[in-house]
Amino acid sequence: MSRKLVKQTEEQQKETIRLSGRNIYTDKQNRTIYYDWVTKKGYLVGSKDAQAATFYKNRFAVILIAAILFAATFLTVTQAVVAGAVMLAAAEIAYRRSFLKKLEPVEDVDFERRVTALQYIVNEKSKGQTLSLAVLYLLAAVLVVLNALDQKYGTGLLVLSGLIALIALYFSVLHFIGLAKISQKENQKTGRK
Repeated sequence: MSRKLVKQTEEQQKETIRLSGRNIYTDKQNRTIYYDWVTKKGYLVGSKDAQAATFYKNRFAVILIAAILFAATFLTVTQAVVAGAVMLAAAEIAYRRSFLKKLEPVEDVDFERRVTALQYIVNEKSKGQTLSLAVLYLLAAVLVVLNALDQKYGTGLLVLSGLIALIALYFSVLHFIGLAKISQKENQKTGRK
């Protein structure tokens, strides 16, 4: 029985939470902390809350993409802006009133221990996964621009599509840099140059 408890504790310690980027930090116990700039508090994110935390930290981008898709498919631009504003308000209310209330507040956030996206890529992703994501982000950037040109979007949607393409290009470059660092790290382990 005690071996089972020890094994379970070791597994819990090895458990990694798949969060990185802006507002994500670790504390001295190596726990993942999500910092909310509005409330000026840190919140402890456990493994059961990690997926929801990923959505909420990216809520603006997700809703922007949804609004663009609405405008490009079945809504007018004005209707899509209104739908985007409603979705943003609903997501913000759910974030503030439901999600943050479930998390344990942390007062002493160490802002020096930020988990960057590049650190996460290098430490948690495989070489093949990183290469695949780099190529897919690059393809997404190209396809978003080609689609906007093919569909003859108006100026507003064309600009938004360009912004999305720039974001995808940024993530592609980030993953290519991560791939280079992963290779460098592997070479250091094996003694190759």
